[in-house]
Parts: sequence; structure tokens; C-alpha cells
Amino acid sequence: MASRFQVKEEFKLNYEVPYLSGKGELIGCTIVPVMEEHHGVSISYAMTSPSPSAMENSFPAEGVSSLAATARFILDELEVKPHRTILQLWEHTPHNRLFSVEGRAPVSAERDAVLLILTKTPFIYRYDYDLVLWHQAMHARDRWERRFLSSHPLVEIGEWFDALWHLSIDGRLEAMGKPHYSRLERLEEVRAVLRDTRPAGDHLAEATQLCDDLWGKETTHSRLIEIGLELSLAGVAVGEAGGSSQGLKKT
Repeated sequence: MASRFQVKEEFKLNYEVPYLSGKGELIGCTIVPVMEEHHGVSISYAMTSPSPSAMENSFPAEGVSSLAATARFILDELEVKPHRTILQLWEHTPHNRLFSVEGRAPVSAERDAVLLILTKTPFIYRYDYDLVLWHQAMHARDRWERRFLSSHPLVEIGEWFDALWHLSIDGRLEAMGKPHYSRLERLEEVRAVLRDTRPAGDHLAEATQLCDDLWGKETTHSRLIEIGLELSLAGVAVGEAGGSSQGLKKT
């Protein structure tokens, strides 16, 4: 069992938009350790205290294989076919809250690799992982098709950006008949962001209008920035490197 945690390869992904660390260092790539291969998907593990028993409890081999097969199927369905697909699974415990949300789905600057990062232990996570994989794969597809930038996974523009993007993604998943977060859930997410960032105004009416404008429609990085600027929400310009968070935002 210990051999499952042995690093067989280190894969480098370059990004168009680097991450600006707290020390002022621009980080334009990630090095991902690859331990296994399942169904044409490379598997990477991130564990706080790796051991054979912890590996089996958090990431049983049969479950990982099934998860990889699902990820491969979803990307094929979305016609996202990179030379390399990596599924990185993070161990989540009450004492490890740095990466405590669902994940990220960065793609390489060259659009030849997709990295699906899942930051909840998938076999104890309370939500349907088909939903999470479909959602992350849609983020990857938007980046893959160059409508969104290839950014380091720690880069964040703001919660408002993700909230608007979710309207497009989950609306499209709904139209495709795939697992998705509901329109009501996403409407409330946008409403909460508006309430937190713009104390004055009719937040429900504004959120409803945004939902009407974006639900189920393809959009772009630049268009969401435009909306953010129009609503005085944007804090980062298009293509600007940066990100102050030390964790990952829900996407």
C-alpha cells in the first residue's frame, strides 16, 4: 500500500496568469507529483500525514479508480481532450482547513493539460461527487476554450467573479441535463456577494437581473470583469496577476 504514495513523476504546469505570493514572488507554474494512473488519468495525492492506513481510509484504490473513470468520461463528454489529465485529491480533516472547499480546475497555458483539484476527501464528502466533477470540468472547459485565462490555482479576483461565473456554468449544466447547483442556490450566492460588497441597493433585484442575463449562457473572463466594474465589484483588472488568499475559493 505504501507504494501508492510513491512519486513516480513530477509534472509541471505553466500558467498565463501567475500567483503573487505574500512575499511578493510571482509564481507562474505548479509542480504536481503523480503517484498512479487510472483510466488514462494521472492521480496525485496531497496528504497531511501519509501512511498506508491513512491512504486506504481516505483514498481506497477502487474508489479512486471509479473517480478517475468518471472524470475521464465527463471531460470526453465536454470534448475536452488534453494530452494530460491529472486528478489531485486532497486529504481533508478538521485540522487541515487551508484547502477546505471543493477545488479548482486549472489548465496549462499551452492548453495541453488539465488539473482537476478536489480538496474534500471524496469518499466522505456529503455532496454528490458527480456534481462536483461536472462543475469543475465546466470551469476547465471554459479555460480550455480560451474564453477564460489560464491562471495559477491560487489566483483569485474575488468571490463576485466566481459567483457570476457559476450562473453561466450551472445554467449550462441544467440545459444539458447534467448534475448542477440549482438556480435558486446560485441566485442566493450572488445576492450574498452583493450584500457583502455593496451594502446599499436592492440586492435581490440586482441578483435576479444578473441571473437572467447569465444563466445558461456562455460568457468570458473579460465580460465578467466588465460586469464587475459596472457594479463597482472588480478589484483586479483583466490579466492582472495577484491573489491574496492562502487557500482556494469554491469554483
